[in-house]
Amino acid sequence: MPLSNREALDSFIRYCDVERGYSPHTLSSYAGDIEEFFRIADMHFDAVVPEDIRMFIEYLYDNDRKRATINRKLSALRRFYKFMDREGIMDTDPTEEISSAKRTKRLPVFLTVDEMEELLGSFPAGSPKAVRDRAILELLYATGMRVGEIVSLRTEAVDLARSSLRVYGKGGKERVLPVNGSAASALTDYLGERRHVPGIVFLSLNGKPLHERDIRRILDAYVKRAALSKRISPHKIRHSFATHLLERGADLRSVQELLGHNSLSTTQIYTHVTMDRLRKVYGDCHPRAKNGEKGE
Repeated sequence: MPLSNREALDSFIRYCDVERGYSPHTLSSYAGDIEEFFRIADMHFDAVVPEDIRMFIEYLYDNDRKRATINRKLSALRRFYKFMDREGIMDTDPTEEISSAKRTKRLPVFLTVDEMEELLGSFPAGSPKAVRDRAILELLYATGMRVGEIVSLRTEAVDLARSSLRVYGKGGKERVLPVNGSAASALTDYLGERRHVPGIVFLSLNGKPLHERDIRRILDAYVKRAALSKRISPHKIRHSFATHLLERGADLRSVQELLGHNSLSTTQIYTHVTMDRLRKVYGDCHPRAKNGEKGE
């Protein structure tokens, strides 16, 4: 029977302890770093591919993790997968082509506006589950919330009268986010059907709080239903939110505040993905670029 993620991690930590003699602090760091990756990737360790590692790096950057911290986590993952390879448990290493946090920081992958419309138009009518799922995905795109923020959102933080909600991000930092009409309508419909005491907003059908992995599974189901070819995570909805705002003229500081980034440099990566649009505008509007003229 294949090893579970927990069994594989325990085996690796025993190896580091008994055969390598690593300190308790190092063992604890390795365990915590790999557990975080398993939680974010939400898949069996032997199904991981390089893109999943890159998605994890994007997640860490977006949560303002320092480069040294990211590289430490990558080091733990490399050692884990080298151990899996050495033991014959895996014959490929998804970390092989991942060199460092600096070199693997890639431009965000995002959905186009049309793709977002296809995704948000893929909900079946009627069922309580569909009403809840629509509210979740509408809210992700309307606010750019992190998946951890949406599962911890509480009813008292929602102000539908003002079309806003209060979010507590990294380090408990509070920000107030506007909610557009479509998302507010979806959330109103869901809260109208939600027959549970005040508390966490998004619940399973038996009234239990959803987990981050539940949001990913919900999104996967609707990506498949909408027949989108891209591999989409809740974090890529956040990328889409930021990119679409900047493409339509939002200033970088405002997007930074909406995303809850501590550093403007974290938000600046989204400016690169708008360059194709800017080049087109330049080519269409600048008289010499448009006409292909050259100065004398």
